[in-house]
Amino acid sequence: MASGGITADSRQALETLCQTYWSPLYAYLRRTGITPEESKDLVQGFLARLLERDDLATVGPEKGRFRTYLLAGLRNFLVSERRRSSAQKRGGHAQILSLDSEEAERICGTDLASERTPEAAFDRRWAETILERALAALRAEHEAKGKVQAYDQLKPFLSGDDEGGYARVAAELRMSTGTIAVAVHRLRARLRDLIRHEVARTVGSEGDVDAEMRTLMTVWTSGNR
Repeated sequence: MASGGITADSRQALETLCQTYWSPLYAYLRRTGITPEESKDLVQGFLARLLERDDLATVGPEKGRFRTYLLAGLRNFLVSERRRSSAQKRGGHAQILSLDSEEAERICGTDLASERTPEAAFDRRWAETILERALAALRAEHEAKGKVQAYDQLKPFLSGDDEGGYARVAAELRMSTGTIAVAVHRLRARLRDLIRHEVARTVGSEGDVDAEMRTLMTVWTSGNR
């Protein structure tokens, strides 16, 4: 049973959030000039400390935006780590995540290669993670319905219309182009719902969800210019 009155379910939810959002933290550290190996250790140590604290209840979505809390917490952790000198590996023996520096570099590669500020790299990777999770959930839904082939053919249209592409897929699926257009419209609507669901897991109110959705769209739009 988790300490400090935290239930097993709430702790599991927090662990899931940590597993989901480690890459934005990693991207932030790397853009500050920290090496891949040290960034990996710092993320591991920060998340380990986060999960070991007795006041875990203060970081739940009901208390505010988890994204904002994470970045502020990482900054404070970085300051405290720089003040202390210890031969012990950051995070002790608590391996919260199985992180590999090379894999982390691959995942965050685009953000690290850009000229973004550390904060912008963090937000960009956060937006990408939200979209990745929503797309994975959308594909899983189609797999469950035995429609994964149709999903894979329609997925390229999620980012834009292509009448010529509609005709090609319509012929392959033996449907009309109008039917394909409707299917794409519904797919986009469902993706928006799933993105909103992912965002809602990390905030405390509908107002916060709306604000984070606006932030996500701003980050995504600016990153694709």
